[in-house]
Amino acid sequence: MTRILTKDRKFYRQLLTIAVPIALQNLLNFSVSMADTVMLGMLGEVHLSAASLANQLGFIYGLFTFGVAGGSNVMIAQFWGKGDIKSIHKVITIMYRVLFVGGIFFTVLALAFNRQVLGIFSTDPAVIENGAKFLRWVGASYLLMGLASTTVIMLRSVGSVKVALVVSMSSLITNIFFNWVLIFGNLGAPRMEIEGAAIATCIARVVEFTIAMIYMFKVEKKIRYKIRHLFMRKIGIIREFVKNAVPVAVNELIWGMGSAMIAVIIGRMGTEFTAANSICGVLSQLVTITIFGAGNAAAVIIGNTVGGGEYDKAQEYGRSLTFISIGLGLVSCGVVHLLKYPMMSLYNVSETVLLYTGQIINVYSVIVIFQALSAMSIVGVLRGGGDTRFALLMDVVFMWLISIPLGFLTGLGLGWSVPVVYFIIKCDEIFKTFFSFFRIMSGEWVNDVTKVRQVQ
Repeated sequence: MTRILTKDRKFYRQLLTIAVPIALQNLLNFSVSMADTVMLGMLGEVHLSAASLANQLGFIYGLFTFGVAGGSNVMIAQFWGKGDIKSIHKVITIMYRVLFVGGIFFTVLALAFNRQVLGIFSTDPAVIENGAKFLRWVGASYLLMGLASTTVIMLRSVGSVKVALVVSMSSLITNIFFNWVLIFGNLGAPRMEIEGAAIATCIARVVEFTIAMIYMFKVEKKIRYKIRHLFMRKIGIIREFVKNAVPVAVNELIWGMGSAMIAVIIGRMGTEFTAANSICGVLSQLVTITIFGAGNAAAVIIGNTVGGGEYDKAQEYGRSLTFISIGLGLVSCGVVHLLKYPMMSLYNVSETVLLYTGQIINVYSVIVIFQALSAMSIVGVLRGGGDTRFALLMDVVFMWLISIPLGFLTGLGLGWSVPVVYFIIKCDEIFKTFFSFFRIMSGEWVNDVTKVRQVQ
């Protein structure tokens, strides 16, 4: 009889060892986001909505970088399980080159086409004006953000997770301090409001990049990647990278574009809905800290196990992780209800915004159960096992064929109520959870990507 949960104690120790530092890093990242929204929320819902919509471009770019790093990690984790350091160097080199091109592209969009970008999401002139100010500054830091975040994500694949805590803690302290100084004009600085928040974010990104690069090229001792590796000519695994890593990057990019389309629906339903969704988004980040920490740890564990040739054990671990995620989802549902009113009390917004916020938080408390399952199965088990194409289908198909079309129809066409529309644009989590669960139970997701062809 197939066990629901593995009895392998090493598995649970490894899960906690990797997941806890990642969760702590996510907590610090959440604190940065919350500090921004709370401080801007003190200025009113226009500033809060403007920053929220301006961050949509950065959100898409962040998903692109996460996808490039996550796709690279599929290969790096399995190469690490085999002890093949040279191939890891090659994967990292390709990863950095792709990131550089992508970073330049998104920076140009933010600096040269900020008003056009904001015009997609909102018709409110005040929101567009303030959002453009924010985007001009933040866009200048995109490349640094991408290189820093992918570096710390990539290091997880070889078990180096502590540096991420240092990077995130430094970013948190820097961002909060300069937010306080520049948004409100403290310590003799000019009161810059939303532009102050953007400049504070830029300064924090510089700090993140500096720490991550110093660690990567001067301190890290496991893979010993050096600057000279950036210029290697004969890489030899580009075909494997395209086949295994690109689907993950495309997955995140298309999913991010889908999230942007959902932001269009929300933004055009009104500034109040946009502000309410921003507040709920902060709560969502908080309650999913453990979920995504466990999901990312799962990808490392599964990847290392598959890379080591232990396919049966990988399937056993995959089943265990799936059922663990059910418990995480139920706990997260309870936490959402526990924190609902304390979170809402932090914001200086209208009664309408508070009403919408309470309604969509109630809906999200159900969605988060399925979000836990999908994060563990897609981001963790399926990607870690090399089943990147199926993961791509799950993340993209239901969003683009169900959530987005029905969201436009019900929200902008039929004018349905805010909580109903919010449920519709989030219902893809339910569909992809169902299919991913049965994929994992079938055992057909294990794919050793390092055995595609002999790497020279």
